[in-house]
Amino acid sequence: MDVIRTNSISTEAAVPPAVMLTFGVALIVGLWFIGKEVIQTVGTNLAKMHPASGFSAELAAAAVVMGASTMGLPVSSTHTLVGAVLGIGMVNKDTNWALMKPIGLAWVITLPVAAGLSAISYIVLSNIFLILRR
Repeated sequence: MDVIRTNSISTEAAVPPAVMLTFGVALIVGLWFIGKEVIQTVGTNLAKMHPASGFSAELAAAAVVMGASTMGLPVSSTHTLVGAVLGIGMVNKDTNWALMKPIGLAWVITLPVAAGLSAISYIVLSNIFLILRR
């Protein structure tokens, strides 16, 4: 919100409580409706997991996310964990490659769709704020 108003990013820009509440509710609703399915897909359908392999995948994903964050690289913890589970499946020769196809397709589609929606949102919001400033 601060960026649209001032056209700059402040290190101390406050996030309005309504925005935090909206995103918190959206996260909870998303987990409520599709969380179990996603956990099932990654945790058991992509590769057979047992406690030691699950721990290894989580440890590897956490190390990659922390390392990338330390270097200032934006990474997705979800994508990193899927990659770690794939690694376990490859070692155990038990990767469900048929299931990986739609996941990979979703990864490829996500970037341009998010870019397009972001551009449209920016144009709409910028025009709204220009009208309100007059």
